[in-house]
Amino acid sequence: FDISVRVMPLTGRIAHIGTTSAVKDFTNKQLRKPSTTNVVIDGGNSGTDGTRKGERFKQPMQLQDENISLGDQAMESDSFDGIADFATQLGDSTDTLRRDTEARTLSNTASVLPTTGVAGQCAGFFAQVKTAVSVGATGSAGGWNPGTGVFDAATPGTTRALSEGAMLGVMETANTNGADLDMVHMIPKLKTKFSQFMMTSSSRIGTLVTQAPGGAGGATAVQSVMVYETDHGTVEIVNNRVMQPEVETPGSEATNVAILTSDMIECVDQWTPRAKRLGPSGAGEQWQVTNSFGTILLNEQAHAGVFDIDYTLDMTV
Repeated sequence: FDISVRVMPLTGRIAHIGTTSAVKDFTNKQLRKPSTTNVVIDGGNSGTDGTRKGERFKQPMQLQDENISLGDQAMESDSFDGIADFATQLGDSTDTLRRDTEARTLSNTASVLPTTGVAGQCAGFFAQVKTAVSVGATGSAGGWNPGTGVFDAATPGTTRALSEGAMLGVMETANTNGADLDMVHMIPKLKTKFSQFMMTSSSRIGTLVTQAPGGAGGATAVQSVMVYETDHGTVEIVNNRVMQPEVETPGSEATNVAILTSDMIECVDQWTPRAKRLGPSGAGEQWQVTNSFGTILLNEQAHAGVFDIDYTLDMTV
């Protein structure tokens, strides 16, 4: 009886595109800042070229695997039902890889270009976002490094409580740049702190609005805040049970908060999970299930991040 989370809150909802390359190239661009002094004389010479051609990025595809071991006796056993066991293991292995994809996507991990003897690794969300970010003291954002051709991980800073000010600050920056933010992902322990704060008098919330509670059995006590409406976007607060904390060591707990524009992030699949029979091995046989993927922020300025959050602390103003 399995209670493992098998629905992917982010990668199960965003667009997936294919690629035939082990490294996905993509570009993004942005119009120049609006000008209040754009004026020319009729018949005069043209102005300067303010077009932004866009910057080129590379996201390596990350190869993941999960192995299946089948015993000869189990496969021949009517009571064990070996064929059904293989189908079950195949499904479990596929979902395990999908969970790894979700966790990697919402991580602060740098990219690594594939070379001889070195596996390619895709950059996580928190290594790609760099403009609309709030980091702890002594920390710094990562982002694209044109010198090395990879995404650098953010440098961890001093941990602090999650604050409404930090969230609104990065959301304002992203929104000013053109982002239409619609989703926030955080780990369950931090989601609890968020909802608790929003129910206090310290939060700057005008009116808490919910669906009509109650029913034939009586009233419903509502404690969770699922949607956060701000001047800079109305976002769904996602309790992501697959997202992993950056640090779980007692006394040094740390996590990050991802604030996204869902149509500006895509999962790139060189191939989705597939099984390959490796052949007999002693009194059984081995199979390998693999996938090759990378998640890209189509434009990192469409997203925001709050880094270095101690998820054991209560949220503050």
